[in-house]
Amino acid sequence: MKRKIVGVLFFALPLLLFCVTARAQKLGLLMDSYVVDRWYLDQKLFCDKVRELGAECLVEVAYGDPAEQIRLTRKLISEGVKIIIVVAVDATKAAEIVSIAKQANVKVMAYDRLIVHPDLAMYVSYNNEKVGALQAKYAMQKHPTGNYVLLNGPISDNNAIMFREAQLKELQPAVDKGTIKIMADLVMQDWGEIGALLQMDEFYSTSNTLPNVIIAANDALASGAIQALPPGTNSSIIITGQDADLGAIKNIIAGTQSMTIYKPIKPLAHMAAETAVKLVKNEAITNFVPVKYQGQTVNSILLDPIIVDKSNFKDTVIKDGHVSLSEMDIKK
Repeated sequence: MKRKIVGVLFFALPLLLFCVTARAQKLGLLMDSYVVDRWYLDQKLFCDKVRELGAECLVEVAYGDPAEQIRLTRKLISEGVKIIIVVAVDATKAAEIVSIAKQANVKVMAYDRLIVHPDLAMYVSYNNEKVGALQAKYAMQKHPTGNYVLLNGPISDNNAIMFREAQLKELQPAVDKGTIKIMADLVMQDWGEIGALLQMDEFYSTSNTLPNVIIAANDALASGAIQALPPGTNSSIIITGQDADLGAIKNIIAGTQSMTIYKPIKPLAHMAAETAVKLVKNEAITNFVPVKYQGQTVNSILLDPIIVDKSNFKDTVIKDGHVSLSEMDIKK
């Protein structure tokens, strides 16, 4: 009888240890919203990789409400997650997420949108300062003189602040020389195209001069700017973007948008998933760099963005499978 009990315990012990380990690897992914289509793919790729690494991924979506994101933080903590990966609705208010999590001994990692807090475990994103710099440099190469409009996202997103600051840094020497004039420096309330359409429509109605360049921070804003163009406007206006959305690639081929910044989602999502699992397991992470933001040092893993235009879309977004030729209804 004793031998039987010992045998059962011997068999059950590894199973018990496995259950404890699995429980210790429960991760929470806290999304903002799906106002931009790419976030569906981020979520899928991240969660698939987490499961591949043997952990569990719980997903909550705040639908653009920072207070709801804080409530969902408490919900995920109550469900036993050991780390929360956050796509912040509001960068400033999301600092409370880190504070709440710290009290529960739960780590927080910022995904693609920075949260400035001394207790943030890691920030994984693309180099967003480089995004803004690439947009401005491309615009100046294509149109080194003339009238420029800046069209950026909300200041609640630190990325938007970094895009704009990098754009202005690149443009400033030409502005000082008088070769470039910034006609408007517009900051949107969100990243959607409707707000950009309305804002640019108002701009066009009050200006007798069309811009030569619109530095739009993402493809949705670029799309809004394109839709707002007065009838009969030719396609000589340089318009930038970011995210390499299907619609943006179609616009690039059609000549209504000049370029987009491609930030491949798969490497970002997989890097974030691998890093999050390592943080849960307290494994060493060596590929980060300490970067100063707003006086705080944040451990950051930053990937490099890629310029995509008509000259290289087949060798980038098509080759990677980010979009397909069949989706754009063009031949190989």
